[in-house]
Amino acid sequence: KMQEYMGKINYSSRQLLGLINDILEMSRLESGKVTLENSHFNLRACITDCAELFRSQAEQEGKHFSEEIELETEEVYGASSRLTQILNNILSNAVKFTPSGGSIRLAVCEIEHQEYTKYRITVSDTGAGMSEEFLERIFVPYEREVRFGARNVSGTGLGMPIVKNLITQMDGEISVESQLGKGTVFTVTLPFLGMEQGD
Repeated sequence: KMQEYMGKINYSSRQLLGLINDILEMSRLESGKVTLENSHFNLRACITDCAELFRSQAEQEGKHFSEEIELETEEVYGASSRLTQILNNILSNAVKFTPSGGSIRLAVCEIEHQEYTKYRITVSDTGAGMSEEFLERIFVPYEREVRFGARNVSGTGLGMPIVKNLITQMDGEISVESQLGKGTVFTVTLPFLGMEQGD
């Protein structure tokens, strides 16, 4: 019994810590106190390292995870830690809300070559999906979809607002398409400076 209680306390404390961290992050973003720490990094390596964590989780839960990355310019200059944070949030939701036997797909490609190279990142899943009503509020803090069993999935309702704020600060865009019971597609467009230009 004691071990069971300790497990519940540990789980609850991690949930509370996650909520506090999200609230603090949201507060910093809204007050403009979050700085983007830009540096040179390999975009393909950053994305595949992040994706690998969720591939392992998906496979353990009987879900199919695939990725397709087509890049000409891999060495870029930008905020790699923030890109990882964005991917973590979106991929985490995709795996969380996709049932066993479902699939999650990550696709990355270049779409524009000017002073900055624009990259399109698409995460699609065959999960629970979202209602049209919720899609209108998905980037509003503390909002959560409560249909199709989503009310039983833990979350703070701050992940997507944080993602939206980060993408805006990085001069990018995000869009969402979803249908209840059929799945969701997140499309993120971000500009990064090429290695040669960033030197």
